Amino acid sequence: MHKNNVKAVKIMARRVIILIALVTIFAVIAPVAVGEASPSKGKQGEPSISIITPEEGNLYVMGAQIIWLPFGWTVVMGPITIRAEVSNVDNAIVNFYIDGELKMTDGMPPYEYPWWSLSFGFHTIKAEISGQNISDTVNIFKIL
Repeated sequence: MHKNNVKAVKIMARRVIILIALVTIFAVIAPVAVGEASPSKGKQGEPSISIITPEEGNLYVMGAQIIWLPFGWTVVMGPITIRAEVSNVDNAIVNFYIDGELKMTDGMPPYEYPWWSLSFGFHTIKAEISGQNISDTVNIFKIL
């Protein structure tokens, strides 16, 4: 059974190396503005929201932040819990969107959406404070 665990770790390590190589190749061949967050940081005291996970320019595997990636790319392999921070708003309600589709509404901090569905490709994650017209977005490439 121990050999199976070692084999599984080796397979996962190969996949991560291949993923990093692919991301680098995609970045050179087709430069796309992926991972550019647009935080809605207002002046001090003004309401704001920021997506804190996934963070721009990182590789996430099974929800864990693994390594910084070049070109500001954000790549997610497997499920991830999207987290947002809200400042200067009492009793905020946060709406989470994937590619413009409302996925979840959370009214209690920490504001989170567990994104466990399978998908492949470029996606836009958006978190907005309900009724405030204040939001933050992160563009990612998701595998699985």
